[in-house]
Amino acid sequence: MTKLNWRKYPDNVPEKENGIAQKLCIVRIRFLNNCGELCESTTFDWYDEHAEFDEWIDDYIGKWSRHDNDEITHWIYADEIPLPKE
Repeated sequence: MTKLNWRKYPDNVPEKENGIAQKLCIVRIRFLNNCGELCESTTFDWYDEHAEFDEWIDDYIGKWSRHDNDEITHWIYADEIPLPKE
């Protein structure tokens, strides 16, 4: 079995492909459900490293498209996952 290179967020963040396109990522998330219980799941998302300008630090900060930054724990590029053998 191939070992996947999961990266810890926010220690490592995805980079844009060719400086332009956001690459699809598979992400591990943690969140509280409606009953206040801590849940974990694996899903997908895109990361934009210049999504929002922060006046406090006078720079852009990154943001995930589908989840809050504090929900993401780990990520991997979707194209790093081996395809099934035919």
